[in-house]
Amino acid sequence: MQPSLISTTMLKKINLLLLLPLLMGCEDATDKLFPEPQPVNLPAETQRGANTFGCRMNGQTWEANNTSTLMGHVLTPNIHYRHGELRIDAFRRLQVVGPVTNFYFTAAHVTGPGVYPLGATQPENSSGAKLETTNSLVEYSTDAKHTGTLTITRLDTTGVHPFIAGRFELRAVPHGGSNLPTDFPAELLITEGRFDIQLRR
Repeated sequence: MQPSLISTTMLKKINLLLLLPLLMGCEDATDKLFPEPQPVNLPAETQRGANTFGCRMNGQTWEANNTSTLMGHVLTPNIHYRHGELRIDAFRRLQVVGPVTNFYFTAAHVTGPGVYPLGATQPENSSGAKLETTNSLVEYSTDAKHTGTLTITRLDTTGVHPFIAGRFELRAVPHGGSNLPTDFPAELLITEGRFDIQLRR
């Protein structure tokens, strides 16, 4: 019998060596498909419809998720503006630390750039802010004693890409005597808030 020139074990090793560059290439492709998330940052103050929303919450950075869908739509932050009635909704990035998941602003009689007070959220046509936590466990809000301001720096409703940009600051407390978990703050101090959001995306 003539001995085999290449043993089965040696053949397996050669095949593995040939496959190694291919497997490494797949890993690189996967890294590009699922890139590492960017760190949480306070967005720059812009006036171009950049779809950004962020602030400092008790000193910690809070940034809204503004990832586009496959169709190119940004679900959050979102602005509805009609006949002077303004509503802003923002949902946090997964990397944000802290209990607050959502921001909701309502402002009445917004006609252009200016400073609009945030106070009691009732009745419905008043101006105020609500901040919700995971599973709506606690709702923080502005009220008659804990107030703030919403400053509109640019309101463009007629351009090719209409948008609203501005700043905000406020104090909010648990709404309606909510049962507050021990790891939740008794009050939220929101500073350095800014947003730049396209209308009706």
